Amino acid sequence: MLADHHEYDVVVTAVAPVGAAVLADGFEGFVDQAKHPSWRSDVPLPAVGDRMRAVVLDATRTPARFSALPCDIRIAHGLRHTRPLERLCPPPPDGGRDVEWAAVEEALGVALPADYKRLVRTYGGGVFAGLLWLLEPDCPDAMYDLVAQAAERAEDLAGLWAIGEPKPSELDGGDVRLVPWGYVEGAGHVLYWLVRPGVEPEEWTVILNEGRGPLWEAHAMSCSRFIHDVVAGTSTSYYFEDIDDIADPEERTVFRPSSRIFGQ
Repeated sequence: MLADHHEYDVVVTAVAPVGAAVLADGFEGFVDQAKHPSWRSDVPLPAVGDRMRAVVLDATRTPARFSALPCDIRIAHGLRHTRPLERLCPPPPDGGRDVEWAAVEEALGVALPADYKRLVRTYGGGVFAGLLWLLEPDCPDAMYDLVAQAAERAEDLAGLWAIGEPKPSELDGGDVRLVPWGYVEGAGHVLYWLVRPGVEPEEWTVILNEGRGPLWEAHAMSCSRFIHDVVAGTSTSYYFEDIDDIADPEERTVFRPSSRIFGQ
């Protein structure tokens, strides 16, 4: 079966003015005209027999809808781990939150990854496995508010670096910045996105700063994959390798939304 957000090598089997029929792993699909690179660039129009890389946008439709646009493929890289996380750690029955993302991104000065937005829409802010907080915009507690923490952490780090604490090597060269998205309860670790000029949000690195020391740890993955690996007990992070020693087994696959914790 085809799966949303997964990539496939597809071959064009028919072409019409509205798009192209394709075949992927024996399953029929369709690439809308606006989802083929020729719509936005000088790439030739699709032709029968063409082979290309495409990502599933909606596997529930008949035929399944694909996109061959590089931007959609990048977004899919991040979203690929949200569904497995939802299966492993069920979202609240009443869902997460709708956020005015344009205002949030303007306040931060950066566009945010699609998988993070999906996490907030599906879960809202809150804590996974009793220890890993997902920050959210407009949280009533500033400690877990995305925008408030971005400003506070930037000020704190600037102060530490001013007195000689070493910066992580990942910040060397260019206009690189850190934007926090998570916090580890008890240990005080902060999880950031490493934001580099010209790098799409879906390709940002997750970087952890330990709570009681100067050490940093980088992971080339999305925030949803990082959370998934922690909850699943498969994280390669030094700080989460022994998850059973730091998380209550009964809390491992539980998400507690901030709306309930703070009585919103």
